[in-house]
Amino acid sequence: MDIRKNIPINGAAYGLALLGTIIGDTQDIRPLVYLCKPLLLLILSSWFFFSSRRVGDRFTLLVQAGLFFSLAGDVALMLPSADQFYFLIGLAAFLMAHLCYTMAFAQNIADAGPGAGPLVPLLIAIALVAFGFFFALDLVPKVDDSVSLPVIIYVVAITLMGIAAAFRYGRTFPRSFMLVMAGAVLFILSDALLATNRFMKPLDHAAWSVMLTYGLAQLLIAAGCLAHVLDPEEIRRRAALDT
Repeated sequence: MDIRKNIPINGAAYGLALLGTIIGDTQDIRPLVYLCKPLLLLILSSWFFFSSRRVGDRFTLLVQAGLFFSLAGDVALMLPSADQFYFLIGLAAFLMAHLCYTMAFAQNIADAGPGAGPLVPLLIAIALVAFGFFFALDLVPKVDDSVSLPVIIYVVAITLMGIAAAFRYGRTFPRSFMLVMAGAVLFILSDALLATNRFMKPLDHAAWSVMLTYGLAQLLIAAGCLAHVLDPEEIRRRAALDT
């Protein structure tokens, strides 16, 4: 048994790191946050890498890059929240993560060719654009002028990530689509909660809800991408293309 790829072991370790981060945030135990928060993406990145390396391609490399930039963003955002410099560094890192995920999903779409029909992804895309537009319309007047443009760019980037995830519909296996789509929605929700708590109004539940939705989002995206590349049918397709 290779523990680096073992789902129960890595899942338990990830869950403990997520729980430790939430406890550290809610109880203001900063050393626990400093220990557990970086472990989240280290565990997830390791599991994804060792599980996918035998079928590694541009898709998996882009997902791995997204996990790396997410780790950098986590480290920046766990530093003093009053320091706007660390916030902007974290924002930039997560912007890169979303761009990597978007390019990965676009690669998936390009490789698969025509999907099952545009109606479902189009409806999801319209809902995401509407949410992003009205949320940004409410958010931007409340942020400092120095960060308003980065915030707008970030909102556009995460919306595009969700849209790219939506257009995987019919171009991947249903389980992979559902996991990644749920992860993308939870990622958007987590960022919306974070922005609301930081710039608009304090949320009593922010200390745990932001991290819980974020942790689940990253796990679902990684698991959904693995579900795509490790599906026996996808492996056979790749083998046929290589011959």
